[in-house]
Amino acid sequence: MQFALHYMSLSENRHISFYKGGETFLVPAQSEVERKQDKVKVRFRFQQDKLPAEIDEVIADNEQGFVRMVTSKGKEFTAGPLFDQLYVWYDYIVKR
Repeated sequence: MQFALHYMSLSENRHISFYKGGETFLVPAQSEVERKQDKVKVRFRFQQDKLPAEIDEVIADNEQGFVRMVTSKGKEFTAGPLFDQLYVWYDYIVKR
């Protein structure tokens, strides 16, 4: 019997928790990274058929000297459970 091992890069794929109506949904997400000198821009995309919210992606960058996150609808946010989860992922990517 043979087993095939598939490794998932934590810099590219993760599950993100979304909270809605008292329930928690684990949503698969992927990241795309763009690096220019010391600036890092990450586009986080969420699997649409599992998503309980209107957010389909978030763009995070450090172009202004701090981590800034903006949804695909242009809403900027700097706090909350989604920010915390994506910040940890973003920090992991930056330090690689």
